[in-house]
Amino acid sequence: MALLNKDSYPEDVIAYQEDGIILAGALSPESVAACLAAGVKSWLNLNEPGNEQSPVKAVEAAGIPFECVPLDGGIGPTAADSAKLVSTLGALPRPTMIQCNTAVRAGVAFILFKAANEKLNAASALQKANELNLKFMGRDALRGRVAAALAPDMIFRQLFDTSGSSTYTYLLGDPKSKDAVLIDPVLEMCDRDLQVVDDLGLTLKYVVNTHCHADHVTGSGSIKKLRPGVQSVISARSGADADVKVGHGDRVAFGGLNLEVRATPGHTNGCVSYVCGGSVFTGDALLIRGCGRTDFQEGSAEILYESVQSQLFSLPDETMVYPAHDYKGRMCSTIGEEKCLNPRLSKPLPEFAEIMKNLNLSYPKKIDEALPRNMVCGV
Repeated sequence: MALLNKDSYPEDVIAYQEDGIILAGALSPESVAACLAAGVKSWLNLNEPGNEQSPVKAVEAAGIPFECVPLDGGIGPTAADSAKLVSTLGALPRPTMIQCNTAVRAGVAFILFKAANEKLNAASALQKANELNLKFMGRDALRGRVAAALAPDMIFRQLFDTSGSSTYTYLLGDPKSKDAVLIDPVLEMCDRDLQVVDDLGLTLKYVVNTHCHADHVTGSGSIKKLRPGVQSVISARSGADADVKVGHGDRVAFGGLNLEVRATPGHTNGCVSYVCGGSVFTGDALLIRGCGRTDFQEGSAEILYESVQSQLFSLPDETMVYPAHDYKGRMCSTIGEEKCLNPRLSKPLPEFAEIMKNLNLSYPKKIDEALPRNMVCGV
């Protein structure tokens, strides 16, 4: 990210041009004066009022807004802290200085604001904080509290296909609005899935697929018939029919929550993963201790490897991984686990490509039925 007139500021501050935000720890009176001379238009201090290091007098003498929103560095941001910081930062003119004693809490305030402003889920917000080298990322406890502040309450159910494909279907719901989505529904399990939706008092908005499946027929079309108004979602690159066709960076909103779309091709051209809160729903791109095959549906070991490394393994290690299938009864994993323990994707690319070339897997049993039907929403 480009710096904001960096040469005009003291060496002990860092300025982000894209957001008009400057972060700093304790500043000498000379550094405060230099920042004001460089064009700071507002100042947010995160220390308690009356702190002896507060530059309030110099800032107010310069005629620019000064706000104080205390943020406890020991316990991390509460929901009230987050709301107040986001509201205050949103109202201040840019460039804005965010200051505390060490710039750690300033980074916390910045990433909370950025997450709210760009509608980033917890995992993506922490990934952004890591890319920006914000100081709080080096403190496990504080990073965890920031993740908790960014992760909204969510109704979550992991549902298993008992008809034979070992598919996981995921029900996600917003507890406030009661809006919900189903990820990777299976045709034979539609009645069960809709019963769970009804039992929890939810309103299904979308049926979402991670890709055009070859091992089962999607339940999207059947659910749309049973629940008029529900819309189907799939990647535009899949070439399949759907009400909503998404691409990398899009978001599927349901109530106050959203699925962030990340393109993860390689198993198929149209594979996407969905980030929500501190979780990622990876389809067949990343399985628990494995990955989807790359020997049909325009698969590519090289493309899959790059997708996982750039879009999934770049997420924080604690991000929960929920795949489309597991054949050994494992329900979830984490990004950190898979980076270290995945016997395929933890290897260098040449070794991974060789592994994928020699899997010698049998022809999918249901592909001749599933693929044509899934190209038209499972009908």
